[in-house]
Amino acid sequence: MQILINFTSLIVLSTFSFTGVSGKCFTSGIDWSSKDLAVGHVEAACRGGVFTGVFKPGQRKYLCVRAGENLKWEFAITNQNTRDSFDLQDEHCIGGLSNEVRGCDKGGVSSVSGWEFSIVSFSSDPNVGYCN
Repeated sequence: MQILINFTSLIVLSTFSFTGVSGKCFTSGIDWSSKDLAVGHVEAACRGGVFTGVFKPGQRKYLCVRAGENLKWEFAITNQNTRDSFDLQDEHCIGGLSNEVRGCDKGGVSSVSGWEFSIVSFSSDPNVGYCN
């Protein structure tokens, strides 16, 4: 019975979490040099890195990865809510950022509502240059 309840909760939460999605792919710039490697960095940052923990109202968390000579991958998540903090679940973090990698050759940005009183902005972008 516990498994059924957890499975049902997962379905309800999954349905709820994907409502209110808007996004766009970037049309200029460079392509991802390795989408699989970029998603690997996303997974590491979401499961135990910079994107873990509570996001305060308006807080932006940022990761820059040196992907090669004069090549960087930039990832950011912003809590666009001005009143409430929240802890973004690992799978939502991975899904939000990896969508911009896998679905957009030059990266992209999206806003996802689905947490109560929260709107989250995800950005994944390959660029020429070095991380600061």
